[in-house]
Amino acid sequence: MTDPPIIDQELRLAPLLKRAGAVIESEIRGRSMGGTLATGTRIRIRCGTKTDYPDGTIIAFIGGKGLVGHRVVGRGRERPGGAYLLTRGDGSRVVDPPVGPERVLGEVIEWWEGEQWQPLPVAVPDTRLGRATALGMLLLVRLALVVNAQLAARLAVLLAALGHRLSRRTAAA
Repeated sequence: MTDPPIIDQELRLAPLLKRAGAVIESEIRGRSMGGTLATGTRIRIRCGTKTDYPDGTIIAFIGGKGLVGHRVVGRGRERPGGAYLLTRGDGSRVVDPPVGPERVLGEVIEWWEGEQWQPLPVAVPDTRLGRATALGMLLLVRLALVVNAQLAARLAVLLAALGHRLSRRTAAA
């Protein structure tokens, strides 16, 4: 018998951690948080049942490939359904697929720097054009979410692929 995929394990464990209000530690992998939290950074997550986080809060949620830590940039509602959080990594201008409350593990509360835990750093400012681009993409995904959560998720993935392709072309030029 094989073990269930990690995502399935995390989804089953998440409600227990949330109800207990556990504080867990994890490590950042990847560059999605840009200059704010580098790959290899240790973080603490306060698990909980809270579902509405203010813009700017970094949350941990179960994404397509595991646990993701990104900043809340907005919220939206699907017509027949409930509220979703819209998140984005500080190193990206593209919003993530909408995050349902059942996928949110909790708030990232601290990071390890040197020899002690520190409050989270603020997002590194972007250029005016970068902020406008990010806002445009956020509005597109929020608008799609009014129609259907799956449409919004597909649009977010499409925008991410397009952004990745354009950044490679710009870097090559």
